[in-house]
Amino acid sequence: MTSAKPAPRVAVVGAAGWAGSRHARAFAAAGADVTVLVEKDDRAYPLAQELGAVLAPGIEELRPEHADLVVVALPATIQPAICADLLNRGFRVLTEKPVAADAEGAAVLAAASGVNERLMIGYTLHQHPAASLASEWVGKNEVITVSVRSVAHKQNVDSWRADPKEGGVVVVNGIHAIELVSSWFDGDPKVLATSSSSSLYGSPVPEHVVTALEFPPGVLFNLQTYWSPWQEPQGLNQGDWSLTIDVLARDGRMLWSNDTVHVWNRDGGHETQSFAPSDLFLRQAEAALKFCTGEAPAVTFTQALRATAIADAVVAAAAYGVKDVVAP
Repeated sequence: MTSAKPAPRVAVVGAAGWAGSRHARAFAAAGADVTVLVEKDDRAYPLAQELGAVLAPGIEELRPEHADLVVVALPATIQPAICADLLNRGFRVLTEKPVAADAEGAAVLAAASGVNERLMIGYTLHQHPAASLASEWVGKNEVITVSVRSVAHKQNVDSWRADPKEGGVVVVNGIHAIELVSSWFDGDPKVLATSSSSSLYGSPVPEHVVTALEFPPGVLFNLQTYWSPWQEPQGLNQGDWSLTIDVLARDGRMLWSNDTVHVWNRDGGHETQSFAPSDLFLRQAEAALKFCTGEAPAVTFTQALRATAIADAVVAAAAYGVKDVVAP
């Protein structure tokens, strides 16, 4: 009789934050043993009690016997150095998107040991069951334009989100769409025009950004991304995030709106596929546990870095009113 295989051990860095706590609970629900919560103060104590985890004040406390995977859920300006340290010590790491607040910040990760093998970037959009369907459809069609509306519900824009070094809504929310759409096309896109506003919350960062890019094949990519104090009736992550991706091609159109995908053919045919709402953090945790056993991540460091470089160009265009910026 063979003994049961022990559950994978997971440590979460930044466990008291919104994303960190969701990661911790998601991994527990996926069957992992959440062994350590890393937080500089006692804010994560109730969560540690709930999950039966040990609290640690810093990553220096982590040892290989503590975790098969370390999840890092911190502001993007802080994550790269911490992830690099963990990688250099031999850990397998899942880091919250983006890979860094900007390409310059990601440079410290580029030189880390195992960055292309032991680092998974947490772009949860890839875990949605519609993502593979959309990517396959795009690959089979001659795309003309991709239009995205991405709205994240936030009652306030404060704390680290209000830090200009974090890049504003483009880097915090719009980067999801930038990463996915850029994975569909080759080459470096050109930023044609960008406008931004900080009027809704009055924070020191761009809260609403509209940008137009063009990929070398001539594909136009229009993105509207903003934070909203109003929660929409439907959305991903329990209604926190409303996403619409509208792809116009020569022979058809695909509209992905939250949990529903519509496809129209040139001959007038129309198909609809709807998916039950799912917890993208849970689906990502399940994928990350497979990553622990050697499976490749949905988003590699190289692809995440490309998305960050594109976001850099959009942020620069928004700040300076520059047009025709090639990214990266």
